[in-house]
Amino acid sequence: MTTLELAEPRFLRARRFAARARPLAANRATVAAMLVLALLVVFCVGWPFVSGHDPNDVVFAQSDQGPSLEHPLGTDRFGRDLMTRLAIGGRTTLLIAVLALLVVLLVGVVYGTIAGLAGGAADSVMMRVVDGLFALPRLPIAIVILVVLSADASTVPGVVLALSVVGWMLTARLVRGEVVALKARNFVFAARALGASPTNVARRHIVPNAAGIVFIAVFLELPTIVLGEAFLSVLGLGPPPPTATWGNMAEQGLHFFRVWEMAVPSAAIAIFVLAANVIADGLHDVLDPRRAAQVRRRPRRRPRA
Repeated sequence: MTTLELAEPRFLRARRFAARARPLAANRATVAAMLVLALLVVFCVGWPFVSGHDPNDVVFAQSDQGPSLEHPLGTDRFGRDLMTRLAIGGRTTLLIAVLALLVVLLVGVVYGTIAGLAGGAADSVMMRVVDGLFALPRLPIAIVILVVLSADASTVPGVVLALSVVGWMLTARLVRGEVVALKARNFVFAARALGASPTNVARRHIVPNAAGIVFIAVFLELPTIVLGEAFLSVLGLGPPPPTATWGNMAEQGLHFFRVWEMAVPSAAIAIFVLAANVIADGLHDVLDPRRAAQVRRRPRRRPRA
């Protein structure tokens, strides 16, 4: 017996994506945040290749210099170029964020999808587990994990593990809610009526249509992970020097009362977190139909005569 499935043509998907992208492009704050985030990533990746400075090269004769043409952000107490170390530290911080985010998405999407599709008692039990884990403070649990790991804690994999273990619940809850909403849509009922198996319904109709909420979850989790790494580094539980991260650079400036050395990475963290949150809010406005309708109904201000 042949199974019929309602597969949406590719050109319709492209047209729907373009229709959703237009209001996103019209949101100036979101576009500006995307540009800032992209420039920050390009700076972290590209600046060390053009700076001409070794981030770990100690030159005491140039210690504590102010901003100049040779050192745009000055030097630290060891004479190392702060701008180069900021870029290298950004690489490490972004690496931790991306690796932890991949684990968070993998666990959260799978868990939330299974809970949403299962329904009934299984869904209730799985979400009560998530609620119980939500009640636990994230960063203290991450500290406990790093303490248990002991010698392996002061590494990038150790920090990634600690931050991802305590960070998947929000994604699971968002995905589960979207899956439950999609299960009640007419196209899912139609696919089932035409004989599509539960696996195919999930693979071809529910999971692809839940991608929007996953994009929102990405930009909600990124700031939390970056702030978590900084918090752990300030407590001395992050990757130790000479490995540079934005967190341990701020910790070194705080520890040795170097205000400028603390302010530079702290500003980078603040800019990254703010940009990611603005992007998440803009994506929510576009991808959530109810929020999108509210945005369209907002009265426009008339220019003053």
